[in-house]
Amino acid sequence: MGTKPYNLFLDDSGTKEYADSYTRNGGVSRYFVFGGMLVTPAIAGYLTRRMHEIKTQCFGHPDVEIKANWLRIPHEKAQRYLEPFGIADEQLGLFVKDLYMLVKDAECVLFACAVDKPEMQSKYTPPWYAPAVAYECLLQRMQMEMDKEKGLCHVKIDDMSGATPYRRQYKDNLIKQHELLKANGSQLQKGMAFDRIGNLSFSDSKSDERIQLADLVAYNVYRQFVDHGEDWEADVEKLPLYQYLAVWGKKFCHSPSGQVAGYGIIKFPTVNRKYWSIPKKSP
Repeated sequence: MGTKPYNLFLDDSGTKEYADSYTRNGGVSRYFVFGGMLVTPAIAGYLTRRMHEIKTQCFGHPDVEIKANWLRIPHEKAQRYLEPFGIADEQLGLFVKDLYMLVKDAECVLFACAVDKPEMQSKYTPPWYAPAVAYECLLQRMQMEMDKEKGLCHVKIDDMSGATPYRRQYKDNLIKQHELLKANGSQLQKGMAFDRIGNLSFSDSKSDERIQLADLVAYNVYRQFVDHGEDWEADVEKLPLYQYLAVWGKKFCHSPSGQVAGYGIIKFPTVNRKYWSIPKKSP
């Protein structure tokens, strides 16, 4: 077996738990998303260096944490970036454009899984834990990619805190799931082994630029489903796109014909399978 190393950098967006009802803003979200990027170690290092450069160009130094919702929510943007660094909104806009071009031009592949929690609740009793479903779906994609690339994928995820309503620690849950999947294979697709999946480790997003970029991936897919989730499996001629998701186009894993749905963006559960592509677009 080949052992060419790869890294999958992951972050999440949306709330993890189930509820009786869901809200768009605040409260418990309908969707939970894991999203991120697959890169070689060399590209991971390159992304860190370039992020330091463009941060320094905008803020004066590289020690600035980037989060998608801080860039999008007006009061967060002012509090986190505009006021502390004395920069104008236009300057921050140029920084965001540089961020998106960095990902667009880099040798990386983007992946995400969005779990529709109400549909999980209607289909499964009790519903499977949303982060566990999203994580396994992405490991399935990594196993298939590594089979193709003759590689071994190590997973690095934002260091998480907190506990489930049953007081199980999120981080401990994920560590245990990763070990069980490697030992026993897929729970969702019988017969699939995870012999091309390596170690799981955690990294603080405050000091890891790759996790910060993964946050952008997760948030953009999350917003796609918050804004246009009903269209993902609807009989519509053209899929409406969240504007920042559209920028990356074919950076998401896709089939030879360009299909992203089920390849780079997985929606679980699948109710009415569609074969969406994401057209290329300039930022």
